[in-house]
Amino acid sequence: MTYQDRLGRIPADHYWREDVLAEEIERIFKPSWLCVGFTQDLQGDKDFITAQIGPNSIVVQNFNGELKAFRNVCSHRFSRIQCGKGNRVLQCPYHGWTYDAAGKPIGIPLNAQSFGLDAADKEALALHSYALETVGHFVFVRMSSEGPDLATFLGSFYDDLKHVSEVCPDCFEQASYDWDANWKLGMDNAAEGYHVPLVHADSFGLILSIDLKISVDAEHSRYVGNLKERSLKWWGNVAKSIKLEPSDRYPQYGNFLIFPNIVVTFSYGAFLTFQTFDPTGPQTLRINSTSWLAKNNGRAARGLVVDSLKAFSEQVRNEDRDICALAQAGTREAPPGRPPLLGELEGRIAHFQTAYAARMAAQDTEGLYVD
Repeated sequence: MTYQDRLGRIPADHYWREDVLAEEIERIFKPSWLCVGFTQDLQGDKDFITAQIGPNSIVVQNFNGELKAFRNVCSHRFSRIQCGKGNRVLQCPYHGWTYDAAGKPIGIPLNAQSFGLDAADKEALALHSYALETVGHFVFVRMSSEGPDLATFLGSFYDDLKHVSEVCPDCFEQASYDWDANWKLGMDNAAEGYHVPLVHADSFGLILSIDLKISVDAEHSRYVGNLKERSLKWWGNVAKSIKLEPSDRYPQYGNFLIFPNIVVTFSYGAFLTFQTFDPTGPQTLRINSTSWLAKNNGRAARGLVVDSLKAFSEQVRNEDRDICALAQAGTREAPPGRPPLLGELEGRIAHFQTAYAARMAAQDTEGLYVD
């Protein structure tokens, strides 16, 4: 085997070209089920969340218990309708056009004298809707009108997401972070443990064994590994002090990559972190990160545990941010058509890049999914 046999499928220039990102939005993001938020933020009538995927703004709104997803653009003069998350009717802040659960404008100020729109007009001016499904904590939207349902798309990860949601109900952090790196570099980095001993020598490298077992499911992948003794001891003390109720499905460490842009980590069956790597430009990304803890007694020691987990996560994240920025800078000088070299320990990157290449080549991936 020569080094050419170990080359990946994503050329260096695909990490910074504007036209490539535009194609990715159409071929990769729009046909995929994307996590845009969490059910915990949509419990009440009029609750809403928004998400930004490249140039596409999405709003999910609660209408008396029914969740609906729309393009977040008013049919009148194209203003954004909702911003961030909160609780208010689906009403444009510019001129007050108000929309119902079908996306139709049911409240148009001064309609009679200004527009004279009838029922058929309002039907035609309905917001563009998107497919929406939930599993556990997670709200997924698919922008394309056709495609597999969520359970089919996720495969075995559907049950995993349901399971970790049941085990970890205690949400303790929601935050977003901007990186100077292409979204795929973030996914490549999350897919492998090869960098851990050097980049995370004083953090992750102290707690996780590099002997990771990889498995794949359609476009997605996972690896499971063992925590080192010092980490197991720490978690054992935590479990006793706050009466943790961990899962036995992934008792030490699990890492899931859900195509195209989701990374899930699950430690000691008790600490869940869910991240989306959303493109904000050809050389920038935003990580939306949310963390939960397994069921516990909620006593004072919980605060100390949460503070420790936050500090550890921040250290690891900053180490990854800095190394990904260096890798991003290097892609501008690498031979444009040459993909990265991928070793045995980077097998999940190879799997991710194969799925990516198939989508970008417009190959039919239907056969990856089995009803």
